[in-house]
Amino acid sequence: MNRSALASLFIGWALMSSALAQRIYVESAYYGTRNRGGMDVTRQVQRFARHGEPFRVSNELFGFDPAPTDQKTLVVAYTVDGRRYRTNTDEGDVFYFRGGGYEEEPGPGYGPGPGYGAGAGPGPEPGYGDYEGRIRIIRAMYGARGRYVDVTRIVRDFVMSGEPFSASNETFGIDPYKGETKHLRITYAQDGERRESRWDEGDLVGF
Repeated sequence: MNRSALASLFIGWALMSSALAQRIYVESAYYGTRNRGGMDVTRQVQRFARHGEPFRVSNELFGFDPAPTDQKTLVVAYTVDGRRYRTNTDEGDVFYFRGGGYEEEPGPGYGPGPGYGAGAGPGPEPGYGDYEGRIRIIRAMYGARGRYVDVTRIVRDFVMSGEPFSASNETFGIDPYKGETKHLRITYAQDGERRESRWDEGDLVGF
């Protein structure tokens, strides 16, 4: 990858990170149980909100176990572009910011789930263009059964470099649905036509 392409990737990443930092604001985050109380973790959750990053809810993440013998829950109230959300995520599960670039999928179809505003998730980023005039990655989603994470930037990087890659948790750095077999769905433009392909977890992906 030449310097110009690397510069474009960095600029695109910086612009998106800046936009997400302005879009998501955590009003409150509480980790614990209803009966035994808990702790305020607003500051820790806001760090992930800066880039719309998902994270696994755990005692290790927050540095404290407010109820050692009980299953805890993280309750987060936050706004995205002025729209308010309230999300409960159990200990051990992955928390996703709704409307912040990571979406759920409501069944067999493909598209934003309930509660997501129009335009959730990044579209084509500045500086990418068509790959050798043939392929442009429009969107890439990885997950299963209603829990998908947007991996468009990562897939674009591989396609631009011409490298095949594995559809896996290791490649994307996250397991959006622990214990389930995931799938990678890529929407792309090739020779002026919009297309969509799917790979199962563990498959080798290449264009």
